[in-house]
Amino acid sequence: MIEKKKIQQTGILCISTTLNNTFVNLTDLEGNTLSCVSSGSLGFKGSKKASSYAAQAATEKVLSFCVQNSIDKLSVKFRGVGYAKDASLKTVFNHKIKILQIQELSARAFNGCRRKKRRRV
Repeated sequence: MIEKKKIQQTGILCISTTLNNTFVNLTDLEGNTLSCVSSGSLGFKGSKKASSYAAQAATEKVLSFCVQNSIDKLSVKFRGVGYAKDASLKTVFNHKIKILQIQELSARAFNGCRRKKRRRV
């Protein structure tokens, strides 16, 4: 008989926002994906994918998966730009899930590498 994998009660919620889309990924503590939803996969098209409502809907879907599988503690990680981060965080706060930690992982601009020396003729 095939044994069903037992899902831990603690997970990591990774929310990646871009200017065009929002990805919400739920993993266990080892990094194995349990649920992954994007605002495009929910049926939002064009510029509506980048809206805060689309991010809220994607987060709602992943959090409903958490409730069904009795995941009650989350560590939240954000990456990217846009209004979607705020909407996703408000959605997580409204659920009865305990938040262990919130991390901001967005990359910082640092002007990049030094340019090549200008050619003199």
